Amino acid sequence: MTQLVILCGGLGTRMAAVSGGVQKCMVPVAGRPFLSHVLDRSVRPPVDRVLLLAGHDAHSVQELARAWRPPHQGESPSNPLPEADGTEALLRVEVLVEATPAGPVGALREAVLHLDEQFLLVLGDVLPPDRRDLWQALSGILHQQQAQAVMSVAPESRSHDPGNISVDGPWVARYDKRSAAPYIDRGVRFLRRDALESHPGDSDSPFFGALAAQRRLAHWICDEPIIEIGTPDRWRHACATLADLPSGPCSTPSRAERQR
Repeated sequence: MTQLVILCGGLGTRMAAVSGGVQKCMVPVAGRPFLSHVLDRSVRPPVDRVLLLAGHDAHSVQELARAWRPPHQGESPSNPLPEADGTEALLRVEVLVEATPAGPVGALREAVLHLDEQFLLVLGDVLPPDRRDLWQALSGILHQQQAQAVMSVAPESRSHDPGNISVDGPWVARYDKRSAAPYIDRGVRFLRRDALESHPGDSDSPFFGALAAQRRLAHWICDEPIIEIGTPDRWRHACATLADLPSGPCSTPSRAERQR
Protein backbone atom coordinates (compact mmCIF):
# COMPACT_ATOMS: atom_id res chain seq x y z
CA MET A 1 0.00 0.00 0.00
CA THR A 2 1.17 3.53 -0.83
CA GLN A 3 -0.11 6.18 1.56
CA LEU A 4 -0.88 9.87 1.20
CA VAL A 5 -1.54 11.83 4.42
CA ILE A 6 -3.16 15.29 4.33
CA LEU A 7 -3.19 17.64 7.33
CA CYS A 8 -6.52 19.48 7.49
CA GLY A 9 -7.12 20.23 11.16
CA GLY A 10 -5.91 23.81 11.73
CA LEU A 11 -8.13 26.59 13.04
CA GLY A 12 -7.15 29.06 10.30
CA THR A 13 -7.62 32.16 12.44
CA ARG A 14 -6.25 34.51 9.75
CA MET A 15 -8.96 33.24 7.38
CA ALA A 16 -11.88 33.73 9.77
CA ALA A 17 -13.24 36.71 7.83
CA VAL A 18 -13.60 34.50 4.75
CA SER A 19 -14.23 31.06 6.22
CA GLY A 20 -16.82 32.07 8.80
CA GLY A 21 -15.41 29.47 11.17
CA VAL A 22 -15.50 26.41 8.90
CA GLN A 23 -12.35 24.41 8.24
CA LYS A 24 -9.94 26.55 6.21
CA CYS A 25 -9.26 23.91 3.58
CA MET A 26 -13.01 23.63 2.96
CA VAL A 27 -13.37 27.26 1.80
CA PRO A 28 -14.66 27.38 -1.81
CA VAL A 29 -12.03 28.09 -4.47
CA ALA A 30 -13.04 28.12 -8.14
CA GLY A 31 -16.37 26.52 -7.26
CA ARG A 32 -15.06 23.68 -5.08
CA PRO A 33 -13.59 23.25 -1.59
CA PHE A 34 -9.86 23.93 -1.72
CA LEU A 35 -9.23 20.45 -0.29
CA SER A 36 -10.75 18.97 -3.46
CA HIS A 37 -8.07 20.67 -5.54
CA VAL A 38 -5.39 19.36 -3.16
CA LEU A 39 -6.75 15.82 -3.49
CA ASP A 40 -6.96 16.09 -7.29
CA ARG A 41 -3.27 16.94 -7.54
CA SER A 42 -1.86 14.65 -4.88
CA VAL A 43 -3.88 11.45 -5.45
CA ARG A 44 -1.95 10.04 -8.37
CA PRO A 45 -0.35 6.63 -8.88
CA PRO A 46 1.10 4.92 -6.99
CA VAL A 47 -1.08 6.39 -4.18
CA ASP A 48 -3.79 3.90 -3.23
CA ARG A 49 -4.59 5.00 0.33
CA VAL A 50 -5.48 8.49 1.60
CA LEU A 51 -5.61 9.49 5.27
CA LEU A 52 -7.11 12.89 6.12
CA LEU A 53 -6.13 14.11 9.60
CA ALA A 54 -8.99 16.36 10.66
CA GLY A 55 -9.62 18.47 13.73
CA HIS A 56 -11.58 21.73 13.65
CA ASP A 57 -14.87 21.34 11.72
CA ALA A 58 -14.04 17.68 11.07
CA HIS A 59 -17.55 16.82 9.87
CA SER A 60 -17.12 18.91 6.71
CA VAL A 61 -13.88 17.05 5.92
CA GLN A 62 -15.69 13.74 6.46
CA GLU A 63 -18.47 14.79 4.09
CA LEU A 64 -15.97 15.74 1.40
CA ALA A 65 -14.12 12.45 1.81
CA ARG A 66 -17.38 10.62 1.05
CA ALA A 67 -18.26 12.83 -1.91
CA TRP A 68 -14.89 13.39 -3.60
CA ARG A 69 -14.24 11.49 -6.81
CA PRO A 70 -10.77 10.86 -8.23
CA PRO A 71 -10.44 12.78 -11.52
CA HIS A 72 -10.25 10.60 -14.64
CA GLN A 73 -10.73 7.44 -12.58
CA GLY A 74 -14.41 6.63 -12.46
CA GLU A 75 -17.25 7.46 -10.15
CA SER A 76 -16.27 6.34 -6.68
CA PRO A 77 -13.55 6.92 -4.06
CA SER A 78 -13.44 3.12 -3.84
CA ASN A 79 -12.78 3.06 -7.54
CA PRO A 80 -10.45 0.45 -9.09
CA LEU A 81 -7.04 1.84 -10.04
CA PRO A 82 -4.84 0.07 -12.59
CA GLU A 83 -1.66 -1.55 -11.28
CA ALA A 84 1.49 -2.00 -13.37
CA ASP A 85 0.81 -5.73 -13.70
CA GLY A 86 -2.73 -5.18 -14.93
CA THR A 87 -4.46 -6.02 -11.65
CA GLU A 88 -6.72 -3.60 -9.80
CA ALA A 89 -6.32 -1.87 -6.44
CA LEU A 90 -8.95 0.08 -4.51
CA LEU A 91 -8.32 3.68 -3.53
CA ARG A 92 -9.24 4.11 0.14
CA VAL A 93 -10.05 7.55 1.59
CA GLU A 94 -10.19 7.62 5.40
CA VAL A 95 -10.61 10.41 7.96
CA LEU A 96 -9.06 10.38 11.43
CA VAL A 97 -10.26 13.06 13.86
CA GLU A 98 -7.87 14.28 16.56
CA ALA A 99 -9.29 14.55 20.07
CA THR A 100 -7.67 17.93 20.79
CA PRO A 101 -5.54 20.30 18.67
CA ALA A 102 -2.05 18.80 18.68
CA GLY A 103 -0.13 20.74 16.03
CA PRO A 104 0.82 19.39 12.60
CA VAL A 105 3.47 16.95 13.84
CA GLY A 106 1.45 16.19 16.96
CA ALA A 107 -1.42 15.09 14.71
CA LEU A 108 0.95 12.64 13.03
CA ARG A 109 2.03 11.31 16.42
CA GLU A 110 -1.61 10.73 17.41
CA ALA A 111 -2.17 8.90 14.12
CA VAL A 112 1.05 6.87 14.23
CA LEU A 113 -0.73 3.51 14.35
CA HIS A 114 -2.49 4.42 11.09
CA LEU A 115 0.69 5.48 9.25
CA ASP A 116 2.63 3.36 6.79
CA GLU A 117 6.38 2.92 7.25
CA GLN A 118 6.80 5.75 4.74
CA PHE A 119 4.23 8.19 3.41
CA LEU A 120 3.69 11.34 1.36
CA LEU A 121 2.57 14.25 3.55
CA VAL A 122 0.67 17.25 2.13
CA LEU A 123 -0.78 20.35 3.80
CA GLY A 124 -4.49 20.83 3.17
CA ASP A 125 -4.18 24.59 2.66
CA VAL A 126 -1.31 24.55 0.12
CA LEU A 127 -1.76 23.28 -3.44
CA PRO A 128 0.84 20.61 -4.28
CA PRO A 129 2.95 20.96 -7.44
CA ASP A 130 1.18 19.76 -10.58
CA ARG A 131 3.48 16.75 -11.00
CA ARG A 132 2.43 13.24 -11.93
CA ASP A 133 5.67 11.92 -10.43
CA LEU A 134 5.35 13.67 -7.04
CA TRP A 135 5.53 10.43 -5.05
CA GLN A 136 8.37 9.03 -7.12
CA ALA A 137 10.42 12.22 -6.98
CA LEU A 138 10.37 12.54 -3.20
CA SER A 139 10.59 8.84 -2.36
CA GLY A 140 13.53 8.50 -4.77
CA ILE A 141 15.46 11.21 -2.91
CA LEU A 142 14.60 9.64 0.45
CA HIS A 143 16.13 6.33 -0.56
CA GLN A 144 19.04 7.78 -2.52
CA GLN A 145 20.17 9.94 0.41
CA GLN A 146 19.12 7.42 3.09
CA ALA A 147 17.25 10.28 4.76
CA GLN A 148 14.44 10.11 7.27
CA ALA A 149 12.44 12.81 5.51
CA VAL A 150 12.40 14.88 2.33
CA MET A 151 10.93 18.38 2.14
CA SER A 152 9.82 20.05 -1.06
CA VAL A 153 11.18 23.61 -1.10
CA ALA A 154 10.76 26.59 -3.41
CA PRO A 155 12.87 29.70 -3.92
CA GLU A 156 11.85 32.38 -1.44
CA SER A 157 10.70 34.58 -4.34
CA ARG A 158 7.87 32.12 -5.09
CA SER A 159 6.19 32.79 -1.72
CA HIS A 160 4.44 35.63 0.08
CA ASP A 161 6.43 34.76 3.20
CA PRO A 162 10.13 35.15 4.00
CA GLY A 163 12.28 32.09 3.43
CA ASN A 164 12.82 29.64 6.27
CA ILE A 165 15.17 27.05 4.75
CA SER A 166 18.89 26.96 3.96
CA VAL A 167 20.35 24.04 2.02
CA ASP A 168 23.75 22.39 1.80
CA GLY A 169 24.11 19.96 -1.09
CA PRO A 170 21.21 17.48 -0.91
CA TRP A 171 20.40 18.40 2.70
CA VAL A 172 18.28 21.00 4.43
CA ALA A 173 20.95 22.64 6.56
CA ARG A 174 18.57 24.80 8.60
CA TYR A 175 14.82 25.04 9.12
CA ASP A 176 14.00 28.23 11.01
CA LYS A 177 10.91 30.41 10.60
CA ARG A 178 12.51 33.22 12.59
CA SER A 179 15.22 34.18 10.13
CA ALA A 180 15.25 34.93 6.41
CA ALA A 181 16.66 32.20 4.14
CA PRO A 182 16.86 31.58 0.37
CA TYR A 183 14.22 28.82 0.27
CA ILE A 184 10.81 28.17 1.78
CA ASP A 185 8.87 25.06 2.79
CA ARG A 186 6.61 24.08 -0.15
CA GLY A 187 4.06 22.21 1.98
CA VAL A 188 4.89 18.75 0.61
CA ARG A 189 7.01 16.27 2.56
CA PHE A 190 7.92 12.59 2.41
CA LEU A 191 8.56 10.89 5.76
CA ARG A 192 9.65 7.66 7.26
CA ARG A 193 7.43 6.89 10.23
CA ASP A 194 10.42 6.23 12.49
CA ALA A 195 11.37 9.93 12.20
CA LEU A 196 8.50 10.60 14.62
CA GLU A 197 10.13 8.31 17.18
CA SER A 198 13.64 9.76 16.96
CA HIS A 199 12.98 13.52 16.72
CA PRO A 200 11.04 15.78 19.13
CA GLY A 201 8.32 18.37 18.67
CA ASP A 202 4.64 18.65 17.82
CA SER A 203 5.04 21.59 15.44
CA ASP A 204 7.16 22.02 12.31
CA SER A 205 10.02 24.12 13.69
CA PRO A 206 11.36 21.79 16.43
CA PHE A 207 10.71 18.61 14.47
CA PHE A 208 12.11 19.55 11.07
CA GLY A 209 14.73 21.73 12.74
CA ALA A 210 16.06 18.67 14.58
CA LEU A 211 16.02 16.58 11.42
CA ALA A 212 17.94 19.30 9.58
CA ALA A 213 20.50 19.70 12.36
CA GLN A 214 21.31 15.98 12.18
CA ARG A 215 21.49 15.90 8.35
CA ARG A 216 18.46 13.61 8.16
CA LEU A 217 16.23 16.00 6.15
CA ALA A 218 16.85 16.05 2.38
CA HIS A 219 15.25 18.52 -0.02
CA TRP A 220 13.59 18.60 -3.43
CA ILE A 221 13.54 22.01 -5.12
CA CYS A 222 10.33 22.86 -6.99
CA ASP A 223 10.56 26.21 -8.77
CA GLU A 224 6.82 26.71 -9.17
CA PRO A 225 4.52 29.45 -7.83
CA ILE A 226 2.96 28.59 -4.48
CA ILE A 227 -0.83 28.66 -4.30
CA GLU A 228 -2.21 28.64 -0.77
CA ILE A 229 -5.08 30.05 1.27
CA GLY A 230 -3.40 31.25 4.45
CA THR A 231 -4.97 34.73 4.33
CA PRO A 232 -7.96 36.33 2.57
CA ASP A 233 -5.69 37.97 -0.04
CA ARG A 234 -3.98 34.67 -0.80
CA TRP A 235 -7.37 32.97 -1.03
CA ARG A 236 -8.47 35.55 -3.63
CA HIS A 237 -5.28 34.91 -5.59
CA ALA A 238 -5.94 31.15 -5.44
CA CYS A 239 -9.50 31.70 -6.69
CA ALA A 240 -8.30 33.71 -9.67
CA THR A 241 -5.48 31.30 -10.50
CA LEU A 242 -7.50 28.09 -10.28
CA ALA A 243 -10.37 29.60 -12.23
CA ASP A 244 -7.87 30.47 -14.99
CA LEU A 245 -8.73 34.14 -14.65
CA PRO A 246 -6.09 36.71 -15.61
CA SER A 247 -6.83 38.79 -12.52
CA GLY A 248 -9.55 39.87 -10.15
CA PRO A 249 -10.75 38.91 -6.69
CA CYS A 250 -13.25 36.25 -5.72
CA SER A 251 -16.44 37.14 -3.98
CA THR A 252 -16.65 36.23 -0.31
CA PRO A 253 -18.50 32.88 0.04
CA SER A 254 -22.04 33.02 1.37
CA ARG A 255 -23.04 31.32 4.61
CA ALA A 256 -24.52 28.44 2.60
CA GLU A 257 -21.28 27.94 0.71
CA ARG A 258 -19.27 28.02 3.93
CA GLN A 259 -21.46 25.32 5.45
CA ARG A 260 -21.36 22.90 2.51
